[in-house]
Amino acid sequence: MKLSIIIPVKNQSAKLLDHLKKELFPYFDGKKLDYEVIVCSDASDPENQRILEEAMPSLPKNVVLLPYEPTKGKGHAVQRGLLEAKGDYSLFLDADFATDLGAFDLIEPRLNEYRAFIGSRNVKGSAILAKQSPLRRILHWGSRTLIRSMFGLKVHDTQCGFKLFRSDVGREIAKHQRILGFAFDAEYCYFLKLNGIETLEIPVVWSDDPDSSVKKPLRTSWAFYKDLRKIRKSRKSYLLSAKEKEALRHVD
Repeated sequence: MKLSIIIPVKNQSAKLLDHLKKELFPYFDGKKLDYEVIVCSDASDPENQRILEEAMPSLPKNVVLLPYEPTKGKGHAVQRGLLEAKGDYSLFLDADFATDLGAFDLIEPRLNEYRAFIGSRNVKGSAILAKQSPLRRILHWGSRTLIRSMFGLKVHDTQCGFKLFRSDVGREIAKHQRILGFAFDAEYCYFLKLNGIETLEIPVVWSDDPDSSVKKPLRTSWAFYKDLRKIRKSRKSYLLSAKEKEALRHVD
């Protein structure tokens, strides 16, 4: 089994490199897994992009940096990673490592039971070690309520940056993706629901990152709402044919 780990990053290059060396490599090397790390810059500024590019030769050969593209959004960065993934499973996580990697311990023994795993800060067993500001907590609650109302999702937390898909499922999600910004997580969960893909929501240990790349939460929330409306209008485009669904049920 090979795992593809996809990390979108925007202007957090030094922090990401530190997390890779101190957390990701020790954790997954300790698992004795065959894995690759796909780093995709979400239009980082020139200095942060330079840091990433200069660091690549010193990193293990299983770490790749996708070619730079202009600003398109975090959703686009994850989409690129899912389409480039060569592993049997694709895990994407945030560059700030806000979610403890130990969440993978809950996934690993159940890989054959589900085709998608969604990390959640809002289910039994989860823990938040460092909370967001009051404004961000209100916006998080509001987005959860809105998403569940608009799409009838049973998932408690669509926006946690820790999700794993069987890679054939991940590629289909990416091919049908319409949203390039932050609402892409909700789009992914809606795709899973519409196509009856077995999904397990797992508790995570999470800490807020004060250096988040989201600098204007109110403006971001308005763009998020507009993208949710776009997702709802695009419902038919997410539906797989019977043949496509059958192909995803097959496991070599």
